[in-house]
Order: sequence, then structure tokens, then C-alpha cells
Amino acid sequence: YKIPDDVLLNDVKEHPDDYQYERARRLNCSKTGIYHALKRLDISQKKDFGTSKSVSNKKSGVSK
Repeated sequence: YKIPDDVLLNDVKEHPDDYQYERARRLNCSKTGIYHALKRLDISQKKDFGTSKSVSNKKSGVSK
């Protein structure tokens, strides 16, 4: 089904760094649906050359 634009825009605003599968789980739809909806809204993931989520704090040199 079609994901409402306002719901997706709000989700992107609240969780800007989430992966598409995380959005899909939250919005109860498929990853492909999220991909097509983001493409329709001309939203793309910007590359952040900082530390990604998958790198642990120990490896990244970040201390808590």
C-alpha cells in the first residue's frame, strides 16, 4: 500500500539516521516500500564520514 507522505516525512525528521529496514518495521511496511516512498519524495541518505552505527565505541575511539 502507499505510505502517506506526511507520516514518512515526520519519521525521517524524528529519526534521520535510521536504516530503511528500521523505518519499515516502525511503519509496518516493506523495505522496498520505504525505498520507493523515499525516492518519490526525493529523499536520499547523505553520507556521513563520521562513525557509523555499526562501528563500536571502542573501535571508533569514542569514550562514554
